[in-house]
Parts: sequence; structure tokens; C-alpha cells
Amino acid sequence: MNTQPTIKTYFGIFFQVLGAMLAFLVSLILGNLISPLSPAIMSASATASGFLSTPLAFLFNAFANGLILVWAARRSSFKGLALAGQLFVLSFGAQVFMTQIETGYFLPAFPLLANNYQLYNLMLRGLLTSLFFCLLVTLMTGGFSKTPRPQANFLVTSAAFLKQGAWLAVVYILLYVLFGYFVAWQVKELRLFYGGPAVLNGFFEQWGITLMQKPEIPVFQYARGFLWIACLVPQFQGFTGKRLELVLLSGLAFGLLPTAQLAFANPLMPASVSLGHFWEVTISTGIFGALCAWFVPQATRVQEPIH
Repeated sequence: MNTQPTIKTYFGIFFQVLGAMLAFLVSLILGNLISPLSPAIMSASATASGFLSTPLAFLFNAFANGLILVWAARRSSFKGLALAGQLFVLSFGAQVFMTQIETGYFLPAFPLLANNYQLYNLMLRGLLTSLFFCLLVTLMTGGFSKTPRPQANFLVTSAAFLKQGAWLAVVYILLYVLFGYFVAWQVKELRLFYGGPAVLNGFFEQWGITLMQKPEIPVFQYARGFLWIACLVPQFQGFTGKRLELVLLSGLAFGLLPTAQLAFANPLMPASVSLGHFWEVTISTGIFGALCAWFVPQATRVQEPIH
């Protein structure tokens, strides 16, 4: 049986991604309408700037979200609401929940979010956007049809999640520390934004100061390492492709979903700070996502070699 993709298949993928890009923009608008930002943040947004122009930021976000979710949906063994739920865990988890809990941890750096519940509003807006978007992508990729889907090639047991997660969460801390200093902390504007020194401290000196100020940060980031993995588990459970493809998809998802939104004009931080975080998180969490896909899911059957 010929399973090689045809020209028709490629055209189908192209139009699904194009449709998903439009669906993302519609979902973003709906989320904003239902849960608008506070007047103070809206006022600050008028003078804010991003590291991309507004049209390019919309295009970049729509393409990143459309490509990743269509890819995940087409390779899923799930159907209907189960597929929508799988996509939602990835979209909301990696793009909103994991980013905003760290915003909450560093809340003093964001005065526009202090004592006004706007952080919860950002969570709600992201939840609504992800919900609408995942339902639309499920519909566009035939998730609600009666057509049978291939069997999943992987599973994640609770034992494997805990065993692999125990050391992968340590790897996450190491990536966080290394890229936090050697990428993000090299940007002077970013250091000053978080109350750091104008003159760069040495690696061990800086992290020594950070641990003195926030001794609980290793525990917090270790827990985040497990939560990052949890965002990928539904995708692992339903994936019908080869492991290498799963590694690429997971790395891309963790590299772009949490960071593409930083391209927008951001009233919470200057464009230089957003750009520093973009490179830091894109590379570090992208590597982490790829490692998770390699080590956490277990193959359910012997897979054919890639020709």
C-alpha cells in the first residue's frame, strides 16, 4: 500500500494551516472581546512597541500557532473533543499557563499587574483564545468526522512520567540557569528591568545573588519542569508518527508557543526585554521539549525505519 504523501496531501496541509492562521486571529479577537484588558494596560499599549511590527507580529503568531496545532492534530489518534482537549493542553499549557505563572512569580517587575487581578484576566483571555482555536483546528483537520484514525505509536505511563521527569526537571533548571544568564542576562535593558546591575556580574556571582534573594527558585523551577512535561503528555499519548517527528514537533512547540507572543507591542516590558526573553526561552525550552519527546514516551510497537 502506497503511504507516500501526494501533491493533494501537501495542498490539503497548506490550506489547513492557512485556515488555522485565520482561526487563530478570530480566536484572539474573541478572547479580547470577552475579557478585555484594563484601561491602564490599554493606555500603556498605545505607546508600547514590539520587536516586530504589529502586522508581522500577527502573521508570525498566526503561522506558528497554525503550523504547530495542525501538525499535532493531523498526527493524532484522538477524535472529537478528545482531540480538541489534547490540542488545548498543548496550546493553553505551553502558551499561557506556563508563561503566566512565571509572570506571577516575578510580579514586582510588572507594576501594571500589581493588586488588580489583571494576571488572572490574562489567563482567562488566553484560555478563551486557546479554547476557540483548538475547537476550530479540530474541525478543520477532520477531528469531528467519523473517519477512522491511525493507532498511536507511543504511550506514557505514570511510572515513566515520574522516573524520566525526575531528572528532566533538573535538566530544565540547568537550561534555565545557563540561558537565563548567557542569553537573557547579557541584555543590559533586561537586567535593569528586573532590578539587576548595569555592569554584568560573573555567572556564579549573579546566581549567588539570585539565590540569596530567592532561595526557593530551584524548587519553583523544578516544579515547572514537571509541568512543562505534562503539557506534552497528551500529544505523546496520541502521536501516530515516528519518534524523530515527535521530537521535532515537541521542540518547535516548546520553542515557539511560549515566545511568539513576545513579538507584539507589550505594555508590560520594552521591546529589547521581550527580544532577550524570546531568544532565551525559544532555544532553552525548544531543547527541553525535544529531550522530553525523546525520553518520556514509550513506543507501543516496533516502528519501521525511515527511508
